Amino acid sequence: MTETAPPSAPPAVVPPVDERRATVILLAMALSTFLFVTVESLPSGLLTLMAPDLDRSTSQIGLLVTGYALVVLVASVPLAHWTRRVARRWVLSACAGLAALSTLWAALAPSYEQLLAARLITAAAQALFWVAVIPATVGLFRPLVRGKAMARLSIGNSLAPVLGVPAGTWLGEQTSWRWTFAAVAGLSLVVTLVVLVLFPTIPRPPGARATRRTRAPGGSASRW
Repeated sequence: MTETAPPSAPPAVVPPVDERRATVILLAMALSTFLFVTVESLPSGLLTLMAPDLDRSTSQIGLLVTGYALVVLVASVPLAHWTRRVARRWVLSACAGLAALSTLWAALAPSYEQLLAARLITAAAQALFWVAVIPATVGLFRPLVRGKAMARLSIGNSLAPVLGVPAGTWLGEQTSWRWTFAAVAGLSLVVTLVVLVLFPTIPRPPGARATRRTRAPGGSASRW
């Protein structure tokens, strides 16, 4: 009678960085989600300040939000496909860096047309950010704590409408709507530096194909 060897346990998944470093990255990514959602809706809270400054109607200022949302909706899947072979470190830092530059451009824009162009660029950065941030950030943690990491990451997305937009509106009323956009740009620059310094570069294995999918807040699936 032959004995059958018991099945071997699956190999333990070793995170690419230690948990403390991963937590700092998680906080930076939660801040970035907070900033993206905040800047998306900021014109709705600053309508009465932006309209006279740009010599436009409030409905035209409202289009800055509508156009932004349309770009996020349409561009997510194509951008995710085009960057699927790029290390997430470079994707996320590029998204945060581009958001910082375009939001600063929005703060300095002398005309409505330039402001709209800056907003659409920020929207494209957000479109790619949504499909990359969840799998890349959660993958830095042990499988047992990934659910908790995802919940913490979503805090920024949840707080933006109830904290970010009111705070941005208050700052605009105390100073100028342009200072609100400048503040978001400065914080986005901080996130960019954190990602560049701390986020690991994880190359795709040669010939490997992505099989894992994660649903982003915007509803589109991302590969990692």
